[in-house]
Amino acid sequence: MPKTLAERVVNTSLRIKPDETVTISTWQHTIDLANEIAFECRRVGAIPLITLETDDLWWKTLTKLPTESIAKEERHGLKMLEETNANIMLGGPEDPMTFRRVEGAKLAAYFKTFETWFEKMRERKIRSAELQVGQVTKQRAKTYGFNYAQWKRTIENASNADYNKIAQLGKKIASTLEGSKKVEITTEKGTSLKLETANRPAHVEDGIVDEKDIENGFIFTSIPSGAVVTAPLETSAEGTVYFDLPRAQKGRLIKGLKWEFQSGRVVKTTAQKYPEAFLDLFDNATGDKDRIASLSIGVNPAAKPIGYFTDELGLGIVSVGIGDNRTIGGSNKSTFGFSGSLAKATVKVDGKPIVEKGKIVV
Repeated sequence: MPKTLAERVVNTSLRIKPDETVTISTWQHTIDLANEIAFECRRVGAIPLITLETDDLWWKTLTKLPTESIAKEERHGLKMLEETNANIMLGGPEDPMTFRRVEGAKLAAYFKTFETWFEKMRERKIRSAELQVGQVTKQRAKTYGFNYAQWKRTIENASNADYNKIAQLGKKIASTLEGSKKVEITTEKGTSLKLETANRPAHVEDGIVDEKDIENGFIFTSIPSGAVVTAPLETSAEGTVYFDLPRAQKGRLIKGLKWEFQSGRVVKTTAQKYPEAFLDLFDNATGDKDRIASLSIGVNPAAKPIGYFTDELGLGIVSVGIGDNRTIGGSNKSTFGFSGSLAKATVKVDGKPIVEKGKIVV
């Protein structure tokens, strides 16, 4: 009998144990799923705690309060982490339309409060899973121009993919990346980017946080899942990357985003449509926001790209990110993180192709 999503995250992804404490962060539209997850936690003898965020409070906070109020740390939340073994996040807000009129400085202040939160999670090695189904709402689909039924079906299919096969393919790619020194990414649409991997570990994102993952500092996963990710040498990126897939951000669908790198830093950003949706957050962020952060290759055949974060999971999709990368073994420290995706890239590792025009060839 197939496992429900609640059963999968509790028993497989995070392997919740008796007497462990589990925090479940929900929004108003995912309360039913949060209840199912909490019950599965109880079933295995764990102790769940559900916290609730609402669109109403979220948008009032970001649009009506001064920046200094938004920037205050949630000290009680940090104390809660001292008694937490695992964390499960259900996405929100339900309706992202108001993002378009929220000042970038206020969003940056809010995101900065997460910095100490994630540092505490890494310090205590709290296993964490994000369920992308919470992001799939009719309001979000309308805002970004997605076909809701198709998007929902894609997320469900990607969540139910054969993760054993995904892990097998991921390990082949990871093995190649881990033994490499130089990576070159090219496309026919103008991407020509060179990176150095410095023999850093490559993580197979297979929807499970196991003991090896925890030992290597990889405490976060998501459902659906299916990618191989590594942190390139932060000073190594040289060249240009032109993202041929759109990316949803701040209530807009950014198209034709282009970064130019020198010595690992983004020195110029342009976009064909809605560059301000990227720059408003980027300009107000702090730390290593402009440093190369990640290279990932998707290995989930059921994850079809539409312009959202799960595009990175699609089979043969190549993604490049900037900003904080400490969760994947890098050294960038920032309040910002962003990645874009390429549908038909060629990736050469020490001169040998592992992806050719969007097709994996290892």
